[in-house]
Amino acid sequence: MTAPFGNFFGHFDDFLKVARDENFKKFLANPKVQQLMNDAAFKKAVEEKNMFKLMAHQEFTALMRDPEVRETLAALSRNLKKPDEVLSGGL
Repeated sequence: MTAPFGNFFGHFDDFLKVARDENFKKFLANPKVQQLMNDAAFKKAVEEKNMFKLMAHQEFTALMRDPEVRETLAALSRNLKKPDEVLSGGL
């Protein structure tokens, strides 16, 4: 029998690491991100896990092309890599 919370506690440390990261805070504070998080069509696409709708959403694709947002997400990704992933190139 599996635990009622599944893998939640197994990934809780990762969740805390993301929540504490300054790049994640910077990303969430971005006005474009805030606007997108209030967009009903975007929220519905996320809830449905519908990549086609997400990629067709103009504000989302514009946000993903924004150089500042891309650099912030890249810095977040670098901070979250585990030491063995850094050594192997994240593969």
